[in-house]
Amino acid sequence: MDKELYIADVRWQASFEDMIEKVQREENKTAYYYNENYIKGKTVQYEIFKGIWIVYHDFELKVNEFLPVEEKGIIEMNYCMAGRCELDYLNQKIFYVAPGDFAMAVLSSGNHKHNFPLGNYKGISITTTEENLDDFLKNMFGKTRITSYMLLHKMNVHGKFMILSNNRYIQNIMGNIISEDAFWRERAIVKFSELVLFLIDKDIQVSEIKGKYFDRRIISKVKLIKEDVTENVEKYITIKEIGNKYEINTRTFSECFKEIYGKTYYAFIREFRIKKAAGMLLNTKNTVGGIAMMVGYENASKFSKAFHDIMGMTPGKFRRR
Repeated sequence: MDKELYIADVRWQASFEDMIEKVQREENKTAYYYNENYIKGKTVQYEIFKGIWIVYHDFELKVNEFLPVEEKGIIEMNYCMAGRCELDYLNQKIFYVAPGDFAMAVLSSGNHKHNFPLGNYKGISITTTEENLDDFLKNMFGKTRITSYMLLHKMNVHGKFMILSNNRYIQNIMGNIISEDAFWRERAIVKFSELVLFLIDKDIQVSEIKGKYFDRRIISKVKLIKEDVTENVEKYITIKEIGNKYEINTRTFSECFKEIYGKTYYAFIREFRIKKAAGMLLNTKNTVGGIAMMVGYENASKFSKAFHDIMGMTPGKFRRR
């Protein structure tokens, strides 16, 4: 085994040694357990064939600008199981995959990094190269006409990447290729073969980019606005006020925010405020009315209704439980 996990934390500039608490190595398997000061969770890598890696991720982040990254020339497949993953396959054009979505690309421009705007992620990555994939196919199918070129050509036709959104066949394959608690190498080999054959099938329609994509400059601006709003949650601010304050088109902001975080601005902020209030109910002696004010609600009854809608009980009952 010669593949090492390479991770990057662009905000804290932490080293690999800082971010990894423990590494466990077995034959064809390496498990990385993260330092909980940075990340809670693990990444587990399995080599199912020389140069073909299936990687299981399950973690919560203290910062979002992090990921195991791959070098250029790598064929990378990503399947999202939970959370949300930001992908940059289009030279500063960003798009997102949600649970059930599958994406594939050849990474052609240096180290390639993903972000996780919701702060948590569970998913599967598969990485290989054109040469290693050809060796795998020959090993599986003997004198076959099936080659990596068939897959890469189809991908190039669709803008040098593939997107399959909420495809049940893909979901079935990925759900059986690996799980949190179980890995069967022979089954993973069969499922990976099935995945490749499915992707090169001429009858499978591969979509262009699902939904919308945005320039990195706009993405960065919306993220900064979100940070500002959530750090000052006691000040309720409307989308119109955001447009004026930050000099951003309100429609662009709304569409971009939903693409990044998977929810409308108002739904996201409402949930954020209520969950922050829930923490204060458990950890402070402040009154319910006082907490409501601290998270931007001037009307206690509206706060109580919003709290019940999201948490399933009144603030008082939540505190007493």
